[in-house]
Amino acid sequence: MKKSFQLFSSITVLVLFILISTTQLQSQSRFGIRGGLNVSNVSFENLPNRSELFGYHVGIFADMPLINNFMYLQPELSFSTKGVNYEALGNEETLNMNYVEFLLPVAFRLGNIDIQVGPTAGYLITSADYTVFEDLTVIEDAYNKFDAGLTAGLTYNFRNVMIGIRYNQGLVDVSTDRAEPFLGGGKNATGQISLGYKF
Repeated sequence: MKKSFQLFSSITVLVLFILISTTQLQSQSRFGIRGGLNVSNVSFENLPNRSELFGYHVGIFADMPLINNFMYLQPELSFSTKGVNYEALGNEETLNMNYVEFLLPVAFRLGNIDIQVGPTAGYLITSADYTVFEDLTVIEDAYNKFDAGLTAGLTYNFRNVMIGIRYNQGLVDVSTDRAEPFLGGGKNATGQISLGYKF
């Protein structure tokens, strides 16, 4: 009976702690918008003369304190244009790949600077096919819909305004089994410069 009471008391204290922490987290959280420039590439092994593609990203995020004035959780939902430039039969071509992405970095705040690192996940909403230029064969569903990787970056905070740079590295091959004989394996890599505002 005593052990049961101790167990019940421990669970009650834990639940109360979680509820209080969640309430404080919500009350101290801030929300914002962020957008800016993308410089992306896809490391396809068989794609000739690859070069970076310029694009953009725009999204919404939260700034949630885990340890006040030091550690923050910064979940973000964004739209991001990625891809790569390459050469086919002497012509410059562009592969555009647009993603809806969810980022979950943890930020360590040192004065006005945030150092961020965490996982990312993405869902491809365009560019499902690939054309083989030698014989104009169209490979359907050439790219995996889901992507996952890591993000790392730095942000400088001017009160409500923020300027940041970050690098997102994909860890999943973009090409499907159908396209891999033509494209080879390849992963997304994106550098970003962004401007944001916290409400």
